[in-house]
Amino acid sequence: MLRPFVFLIFLLLQLPACTRNSDRADFQFQTMGTVAHCDLELPPRLTAAESESMVLAVYDSVNSVFSTWQTDSELSRLNNFPADSALTVSPWLWECLTAADRLHTLSNGAFDPTAEPLMRLWGFYRRQGTLPGKAELDSVLNLLGNWEFTASGKVVKATENTCFDLGGIAKGFAVDQAALRLEEAGVTNGLIDLGGNLFCLGGAPGRADWRVGIRDPLDRDRYFASVSVTECGVSTSGSYERFVTINGHRYGHIMNPTTGQPAEGILSTTVFAPTALLADGLSTALFVLGVDRSRKLMAELDEPIEAILVVPGQDKGKARVLITPGLENKVTLLPEYAESYELTLW
Repeated sequence: MLRPFVFLIFLLLQLPACTRNSDRADFQFQTMGTVAHCDLELPPRLTAAESESMVLAVYDSVNSVFSTWQTDSELSRLNNFPADSALTVSPWLWECLTAADRLHTLSNGAFDPTAEPLMRLWGFYRRQGTLPGKAELDSVLNLLGNWEFTASGKVVKATENTCFDLGGIAKGFAVDQAALRLEEAGVTNGLIDLGGNLFCLGGAPGRADWRVGIRDPLDRDRYFASVSVTECGVSTSGSYERFVTINGHRYGHIMNPTTGQPAEGILSTTVFAPTALLADGLSTALFVLGVDRSRKLMAELDEPIEAILVVPGQDKGKARVLITPGLENKVTLLPEYAESYELTLW
């Protein structure tokens, strides 16, 4: 279910050249198993090198807390901690765990931060899968969701082999922290992108907003639509970026924690939220929930949320691109997709 690697990369659509009086920084680097990219309008006295170092330092710090690959990370320590023992965690880990717990509750378990054993069983960590048997699935499913928080801010695992993987929100959290640090340094216009998890500050050169492209879930090398957004986090979930092939069948990485099987029925989900963390987690939850239950979940949220769900067409007809009312007139379908995709108000 969770997403420790890149599962969708947003493309910043090329805008007309525009003269600006302020300096800009446009850089990218490898981190957290993916590519980080920033396009920033720099305030006075902040150099491009300083802004890059600032973002890199944030991501390094986040990775030291949430990595499941580093044996000395804080999350690895939690995963190796004995059952029924209360562990005090850092403010960052606590913030993500409580956010994950809220999403778990709101989605009735569709978002589960303890899906690590399920991902491991299907072979997504070693990138080579085997089809689990019913007994194996039942055994792993019994490990999911078994945690609680104490009144003093500690985490307790109820079962020994329950393990957390916060890949479904950690990159969104990292983007939020980078955006916060840049804003503190005076940046008011910028796009912060970590493996397709975005936060859009202000607007692009010559614009009051940013225009981002959304990857075609049926052809990962192309983009089928653009969306104009500002001051929000953006994240998309799709099963095409990460999968395992078992007996000739391709299984997507987004797991349904209720059944233990890969989630099916939706091609991709894109969420626009006040924070990149919330967008990151909700895009996964909506992918698992499907159209009807996603609508119910969004109605229960206090935050202003917009979403795009791409649903297969019936009888090989046009795929439906369901958009929430707040995105009306903000989504542009690329002309070459007019015969295969259809925008529908959701």
